[in-house]
Amino acid sequence: MTTYKERIKNLHYFVLLKDCEVLATFGSLKKITDFVNDDNFPSYWTLVRKNSYPIEFENYKIFKVKHH
Repeated sequence: MTTYKERIKNLHYFVLLKDCEVLATFGSLKKITDFVNDDNFPSYWTLVRKNSYPIEFENYKIFKVKHH
């Protein structure tokens, strides 16, 4: 069983940028795909398969940042 301190230590957020401007922060990649209304935006299943951050495509970037 994990403690509260361990969960907070491992907590992270996803930051969505478009043209170097922060649009929003999210707790999951699924919420990002629900938020963006661009037909060229990759699907959730495409984003999940990416192993390195930042994820870059066209003029979007997704960063994975630690919670502080």
